[in-house]
Amino acid sequence: MNIKNHANDQPAAPQPLYQLSTQFRYWRFSQSGLEQARRELNEGAVGRVKSKLEEERNVELPAAGDGPAEPSQIEYLTVQDELELVTFYLSKISQLCRASIFKFPETVEATAMSYLKRFYLRNTCMDYHPKNIMLTCLFLATKTENTSISIDSFASRIPKTTNEDVLSLEFLVAQSLKFQFKVHHAHLAARGIYLDLQACPPVGPLGLERLSQAWPEVCSLLRAARLTDAEFLWTPSQIACAAWWVADQPATEAWLKAKADRLQPHPTPTTSPPSPQLPKPNLALEPLTQHLSGLSELLIQAQHKPIDKDRVTAVDRRLRFCRNPEKDPNSALFKIKQAELESADLAKHHQKYPAGANQDPFS
Repeated sequence: MNIKNHANDQPAAPQPLYQLSTQFRYWRFSQSGLEQARRELNEGAVGRVKSKLEEERNVELPAAGDGPAEPSQIEYLTVQDELELVTFYLSKISQLCRASIFKFPETVEATAMSYLKRFYLRNTCMDYHPKNIMLTCLFLATKTENTSISIDSFASRIPKTTNEDVLSLEFLVAQSLKFQFKVHHAHLAARGIYLDLQACPPVGPLGLERLSQAWPEVCSLLRAARLTDAEFLWTPSQIACAAWWVADQPATEAWLKAKADRLQPHPTPTTSPPSPQLPKPNLALEPLTQHLSGLSELLIQAQHKPIDKDRVTAVDRRLRFCRNPEKDPNSALFKIKQAELESADLAKHHQKYPAGANQDPFS
């Protein structure tokens, strides 16, 4: 029997915690993969909604004589339309969290925005309006980020909102998130870089004021990044590093060089220095800096790209005519489906408890 000697085997390097997270495994995409997922989701929704609108039309025509528009004549939402609508409500989450009625921590705001973006990678605006989903995502984020607030207090602070409006969608949202509630945020990574920069020799104590002046710009860039797909395409640390790159490129570059130098092999008293003829291990920073420059451009564009409210209003107006009637409580089709469900539940109850039989008082 051959016994393998593992004495010289090197232990496997531990994986970074982020790579063990559900965010890394399930919510990370390539640009083309993200576009394809949204395109397929939108195309499927258009076909489904067309079918349901035809059912709705057949239900309403006998009674009204002039029912809803022909489904084939309706202008359905495109992928870009849905993105603009969702982005608008992402900005509303930010406004709500910063308003005096709540003043939630930044982590709650960032988590709620991530939930809303993730939800619309599994669902479309034609099935569920983001105005409603937004509130449920925010309330769910207060729970997962341990910022306790009762549903009564939450709903009462938002005009024309009931407890049921928020809670009725909570399981749907959780299900769409695959019950994966933990979100790793770039603003926390940026704070870590901030602390590390203060100890970086090229920056030093005299650079603290310089870093404190750059910090608001870093925060502004990261808030803008939340309105984009950045978190689906890059890691939190990459986004944070890119924000610092924009705010103070010389300091960030010095920090990266110091990090690279720390990883270089240095001779110790027990080891001989490397031979001058042998090339030193080269931890090239050029590919990294090029990568950061590209990501930085995206952050700058997001920071200076205002939301076109007129465009969003036009999309929302079109959405009124292409919403899935099966999901709309005001539609005839929804009411018929609900009546059928209630009738089936009642029949099941009567079958279980025939008239005159002793019923279980706890059922």
